[in-house]
Amino acid sequence: MRAWLPALLLVYAHLCAQSPSAPYPLIRWIVQGNHHFTAEQIMNAAGLKPGQQVSKETFDAARDRLMETGGFESVGYAFKPSAEKNGYDATFDVAEVALLYQFRFADLPAPGDRLRALLRQQETLFADEIPATPEVLNRYNGVLTKFLEGKIEVLGRLSYDLPGPPMILFRPAGDRPRISQIHFTGNESLAATQLFNTFSGVAVGKEFSEDTVRRLLDLNIRPLFEARGKLRVAFPKITAAPSQEADVVGVAVDITIEEGPEFKLGNVRYAGAATRQAKDLDTLAKWRKDEVVNFDEIKAGVDRITHQFKSKGYLHAESRVDRTVNDKEQTVDLVVDVKTGEIYTYGKLEIRGLDLYGEPAVRKQWGTREGKPFDPEAPDAFLKEAQAMFDDLGSTSSETKVNEAAKTADVTLIFAGTKNPGAGRHLP
Repeated sequence: MRAWLPALLLVYAHLCAQSPSAPYPLIRWIVQGNHHFTAEQIMNAAGLKPGQQVSKETFDAARDRLMETGGFESVGYAFKPSAEKNGYDATFDVAEVALLYQFRFADLPAPGDRLRALLRQQETLFADEIPATPEVLNRYNGVLTKFLEGKIEVLGRLSYDLPGPPMILFRPAGDRPRISQIHFTGNESLAATQLFNTFSGVAVGKEFSEDTVRRLLDLNIRPLFEARGKLRVAFPKITAAPSQEADVVGVAVDITIEEGPEFKLGNVRYAGAATRQAKDLDTLAKWRKDEVVNFDEIKAGVDRITHQFKSKGYLHAESRVDRTVNDKEQTVDLVVDVKTGEIYTYGKLEIRGLDLYGEPAVRKQWGTREGKPFDPEAPDAFLKEAQAMFDDLGSTSSETKVNEAAKTADVTLIFAGTKNPGAGRHLP
């Protein structure tokens, strides 16, 4: 026993030398659970690098630094003596904040690319998408405000002012001025009064930002010009200034319009429909080739095509138009993509609210439709015809129950009752 006792004492002394409280070099580190930030970003944010002296207190401080970034829901760690017994190997297990948002800038006196480059340089955990946590937003706000020399206090918050998912918007703190007046210049084919009447109803009272105004222009003014073949209409200049009118609070917005040339309808091709149907679809669309294109008419024609397919049992039919603008020829070619989907047929018919005289008459008039292509408008159209079958008929309605697996539609015709006793009998 005396022979191996010194060896045990040496092993015990070596283990004590690497107790958790003793500082030793960090040899290796691993990050687990990260999906958005890289391991290098996380360890830099933690303030750790290979070779530095670390201990349990060092790892505690690193964990706290990561939590303070606002980018993580939780952070855990473990460390142990390295395989070479010359330091520690550490593993950090992180759970990142799940909800991340893209961000943009508005109303700041510096280009967005420059501000983004600044944040990339100063933010260890910089990415194209960031958490909307107070820690992250406050840190970004501080960097931007300092860069602008404190002349503008920057405030970042979630914004829903553009289509699509919300984004974090960094802009000057405080409310934006609201739009009180609208002025258009450069318009030729449309009267300023028509533009004003169309736009003022959706814009006046809104908080002003160029992005908001452009979105409203695309939704409300651009279609007016496209109905006149002006497919390249542009709004190159949008300015806002405090209103000069007495007792008017807000900004007057001046919008410059460049209408561009008129375009004519070129070639039309149908995708997703049989070639033999092209002529019928042309007749249905009623578009005039080599004439100034009117996208109101294009939309109406597409709606007629979709309606036609739905009436023939293609319940989920949908159509989309892709355009190719030829600036040299000043024409626009269209590809109408028709997605018919599966065909649905009539299933069972149920009738509610009629007596023994009325129900057989209705069933006879309805006819044998089971197994035939289902027209979703047919039940209500039939009920209108039924008004002529009954004396003083009460209110009617229909219900349709679609079986997606069987591709059938069961129809229920509901007769809510007659207006006075004795009425509702089938007329001879």
